Amino acid sequence: MMKHSAENFRIKGFDGGDAVDLISLLTEEWDVLTPTALGGVINKDNADAIKAKYIIEAANHPTDPEANEILAKKGVPILPDILANSGGVMVSYFEWVQNIQGFMWDEEKVNRELKTYMTHTSNIFLII
Repeated sequence: MMKHSAENFRIKGFDGGDAVDLISLLTEEWDVLTPTALGGVINKDNADAIKAKYIIEAANHPTDPEANEILAKKGVPILPDILANSGGVMVSYFEWVQNIQGFMWDEEKVNRELKTYMTHTSNIFLII
């Protein structure tokens, strides 16, 4: 599949496997379901069929409000996109700050700052 993808710039047309439609992919039994590309893929029409134990929202707003309610009633914990993506957003902010101030942090400093902010943010989220 990797060779086919590199040669054709897509996986469509690859004959070494079976295509899986989005709905059946979302409704398989997963320990962790991580929607990563599109918003709104988990919605009121398919949320009841979701069998994942946990959901980590790596895409922006992949779960709509009605689906959130359905999944909450089923007891499926969801790590919201704003937290799942926040590390990358924070590091982008750190880069911006460094550019404005005209200096570079080493990787150790970036990781130390990221850990500080992520821990603080996580603690606030747990309190709420």
